[in-house]
Amino acid sequence: MVRSTLTLLALFNVAILFPGKAMSQNSEGREFNGKYQKEYLDKIAFPIGGIGAGMFCLEGTGAISHVSLRHHPDVMNEPYTFAAIYVKGVENGAKVLEGQVPTWKLFGPAQSGLGRGDKTYGLPRFEEAVFQTRFPFATIDLRDKDMPLVAKITGWSPFIPTDADNSSLPVGVLEYQFTNTSDKAIETVFSYNTKNFIDGQGTIRGVKNGFVLESDQNNSGLAIYVDNAAAVVDHCWFRGAWFDPQTVVWDNIRYGRIADKQPVKGVAPGASVYVPLTLQPGETKTVKVNFCWYLPDSNLSIGGARKVGQAFTGMPCKGTASGQQPVSGFVGKQLLNSFDKGGDGLTGIIQSPEFNIGKRYLKFLVGGGSQADRTSVNLVVDGKIVETAVGNQTETLSETVWDLKPYQGKKAFVKVIDLDVYPWGHILADQFVLTDNRNEDIYNLSSTSTLLADFESNSWGDWQVVDSSEEEKQFLADEGDVEATYRPWYSERFKSLNEVIGYWDANQAMLEKNSRLFSDAFYSSSLPAEVLEAVATNLTILKSPTVLRQWDGRFWAWEGCQDSFGSCHGSCTHVWNYAQALPHLFPSLERTLRETEFRVSQNTEGHQNFRVNLPISAPPHNFHAAADGQLGGIMKVYREWRISGDTQWMKDLFPAVKKSLDYCIRTWDPLHKGYLEEPHHNTYDIEFWGPDGMCTSFYLGALTAFIEMGKELKQPVKEYTALLSKGKKYMETALFDGEYFIQKIQWEGLQAPNPVDVMSFGGSYSDEALKLLKEEGPKYQYGTGCLSDGILGMWMASVCGLDEVLDNEKVRSHLVAVHKYNLKHDLVDHFNPQRPVYACGKDGGLLLCTWPKGGMLSLPFVYSNEVWTGIEYQVASHLMMKGEVEKGLDIVRECRERYDGRVRNPFNEIECGHWYARAMASYGMLQGLTGVRYDAVDKTMYINSKIGDFKSFISTDTGFGTIEWKAGKPVLNVVYGNIDVKRYNVSGKIVD
Repeated sequence: MVRSTLTLLALFNVAILFPGKAMSQNSEGREFNGKYQKEYLDKIAFPIGGIGAGMFCLEGTGAISHVSLRHHPDVMNEPYTFAAIYVKGVENGAKVLEGQVPTWKLFGPAQSGLGRGDKTYGLPRFEEAVFQTRFPFATIDLRDKDMPLVAKITGWSPFIPTDADNSSLPVGVLEYQFTNTSDKAIETVFSYNTKNFIDGQGTIRGVKNGFVLESDQNNSGLAIYVDNAAAVVDHCWFRGAWFDPQTVVWDNIRYGRIADKQPVKGVAPGASVYVPLTLQPGETKTVKVNFCWYLPDSNLSIGGARKVGQAFTGMPCKGTASGQQPVSGFVGKQLLNSFDKGGDGLTGIIQSPEFNIGKRYLKFLVGGGSQADRTSVNLVVDGKIVETAVGNQTETLSETVWDLKPYQGKKAFVKVIDLDVYPWGHILADQFVLTDNRNEDIYNLSSTSTLLADFESNSWGDWQVVDSSEEEKQFLADEGDVEATYRPWYSERFKSLNEVIGYWDANQAMLEKNSRLFSDAFYSSSLPAEVLEAVATNLTILKSPTVLRQWDGRFWAWEGCQDSFGSCHGSCTHVWNYAQALPHLFPSLERTLRETEFRVSQNTEGHQNFRVNLPISAPPHNFHAAADGQLGGIMKVYREWRISGDTQWMKDLFPAVKKSLDYCIRTWDPLHKGYLEEPHHNTYDIEFWGPDGMCTSFYLGALTAFIEMGKELKQPVKEYTALLSKGKKYMETALFDGEYFIQKIQWEGLQAPNPVDVMSFGGSYSDEALKLLKEEGPKYQYGTGCLSDGILGMWMASVCGLDEVLDNEKVRSHLVAVHKYNLKHDLVDHFNPQRPVYACGKDGGLLLCTWPKGGMLSLPFVYSNEVWTGIEYQVASHLMMKGEVEKGLDIVRECRERYDGRVRNPFNEIECGHWYARAMASYGMLQGLTGVRYDAVDKTMYINSKIGDFKSFISTDTGFGTIEWKAGKPVLNVVYGNIDVKRYNVSGKIVD
């Protein structure tokens, strides 16, 4: 009663603070963090599985879909699998334990025109379903007027903060609970039934109280079994043609027949497990269906340094090779293309015959990779390379001219090399022409020019492939140290499916108990319902195929998921900047990301590739570092140090952190001005030219973090302190327009070459783009725009536990401006030529950028018209920190109304893929509202409430529980592990 009263009082306080809109409901009437029913069930798919172990989804109706057990997403995989109940003596007393099929599935999806005979849609079901989640648990209540019982499904898999291993198990559970609502005893038969949907030999073997859909891998497959000793198993459905197996199975179900058939040799179309149950009036019984899988092998490999074959075999390539993006810009029908017949894994060297240098220029076309020492066209004179040309990481060839004046009268040859097997590990070249006219039209040669090669014949002619083995050694020598393909963590922990089953059976009760401790603690919070919903629903990302955990326990992730493959590989640093859930819930896994970034992805110069290979190994360094990702990583090292309390860990990484920061200074602030001036790559997949608020705020945050770590280790930080002071002053003056922070576009007077010559995902400049360059500057900037991410680095600094760097009022002013200008309550009249399905039409949402004071560029940065949930959450969290709670909640409501189950899945926020990692910025709102964070270095619990009294969830490196602020006093309740608090810091004041 006391707890309930406190919760009501806390909610009452919130309602007083925000009287304008009910906190618990969206604009359509559904309660945030509440139940889903009717049309709100339609798109629900709730992930069940372990971290990096694979998943299946429990739909709002109770159906199983999105079955993705083989280390890649399989979003459209809705196998013929279902639970059913039969009640003896009841008309229409046999039903699938699901609600009605959402109508969107019936017409429109692939193959629906053929009738979808591969689905269960035609089987009788319960009339009514109501779905609710208390992550990691989801429940569905089923009712039907024909049935003298009600059913409840509870789906879950272990999720225990700080216990990464037990949260990474390849298991899931569906519990089916039945309550007799009649005044008579009823006899029923529960069954779980499935086609054999595991790829392999099509065999099914037995396991206690269930069966195994066997894989073609030894000791592997999917086990489905119940916890009831009365279970009877049909290991092989009726074998026949057309719909024979399904017909016979349903007849068994609807007539209450219990089929008992032993495993057979050869193919089995499906299997069922039956459990007879007798229920007295008012009695409740439960059948637990366990799912354990062991599918350790994969062919997943991203960017590994492995040669797959010889380049330049056969004849020149006829344009675009198989599996290649469209190639353009070459002359005629053929060209030199080292991607041909094998992709980036091919390597080799091909060179021209020797020729006398008599003419002034050598002109040719080049494209493909951009590394001079790995993918390039070279001129060799007197045994030395004297000229080199590379592609611009584009499949469009562009013209290159070499001035041969210094080499007149000498002999030379052209040497084309491909020694790279990573992405963009290929070279394109065509139309080598010797001429005295620098302006020679390479596509329409004059009679005075000499054609050295055009690659139009059916052979390489007098060009020769030469031995490249010695030169390849420096790039490929370490390949034997890395496994060829990804293997999950559980494959090292368990050696067979039987071991998984044994561990699960022995520990399930404990794992459920600890998972419920987390769920109960989290949902006991008094924070606004829309915040709890946003945080909890996005924790499902950690159960989705977005995340992987390789055999040695290290964490690796995509940005999101395409339907059947990951989207954007490599634990992308600038996307995972936003994700605040993992470092607090599973700090040990988050630390592996820092170790990968600074020990694997960073080279001796301090350059970090913002994407790492899988299996984890050193990636190439053939593209820009990402300024926001690399600088954000420095702040995150500070954060992981304070969360873990492990100063030795920080000390060990510090030299690499220093090298990283020095690289950033050398590359983007070479004149030591305190702001990023040179072009810098960022999360929008482009480069900002000139200083901007977003990336300079990262710079200031990284400098601050580095200085704090340096002081702890008694390292010299004077140079960095001076940079911080200069940068702070510049950002608060030159980059602040009086209301919000902007960008000063600059492309002249820099050390960087002309924007036309800088490699970019944006490709080359057309004639039209060149005109815009002269008028407005480089493509894809934001200039005077109000950027939602405009001070993202300051939010990062705050969630990492660093003190505010900039003037607090100017930061608040920027955030208020973002809410004022960028939040739209409908998008009916909004123009978005980019990716509109994130938010469009009557949806509301926070635009990435607007230009309220004019100055919108003809080609602003890509994605500028879009809405990303991760940015919505970071802005909301930051507003909350600055006391603008209602404005923050305003943004959260618009976001969660889009994901209410009618049009979009509430448990799958999209952005360049399903279960997009950036959405875990939502976790930062816990800190935004309460200021709660635990510093394990000095054993201090910080509280800075923006909502008066509250109760909130808290997770640390050693335990989790709840933290309350009531009547001017903090109350910590640890429910798992321990949290060693020596003092409290409440709004800047120490309370022992």
